[in-house]
Amino acid sequence: MENKQKSVVNNFLLGFALGVLVPVLTVIFINAEANKHLGMFEFFKRLHENNQLSALVSLCAIPNLGIFFLFIWKSNYKTVRGVMAATIILVVLVFSLKFLV
Repeated sequence: MENKQKSVVNNFLLGFALGVLVPVLTVIFINAEANKHLGMFEFFKRLHENNQLSALVSLCAIPNLGIFFLFIWKSNYKTVRGVMAATIILVVLVFSLKFLV
C-alpha cells in the first residue's frame, strides 16, 4: 500500500504543476494583501511601469523551496525534478523580464 501511494505522489507532472501553481497563488495572495483596491491587470501594469515585475516573480519562486524540501525529505525525487524544472523556467522568466523587457 505504501509503495502504491508513493508512486502516485512521486511523479514529475505533480512536481511541475505544484512548481507552477504555488508561485501563481503567491502572486494572487500578494496582490490581494498589498493592493486591495487594484485589479490583477492594473497591479501588473504598475509593476511593469516601475520595473519591479522581475522582483515579484523572484519573490513568488521562494515558496517552491518549501515544496522542494518537503519532497526531498519524503524521498520523492521525481516530484522534486518537476519542482526544479518549474523553478528553472521561473528563473529564465526573471532574467527575461529583467534584461530583455
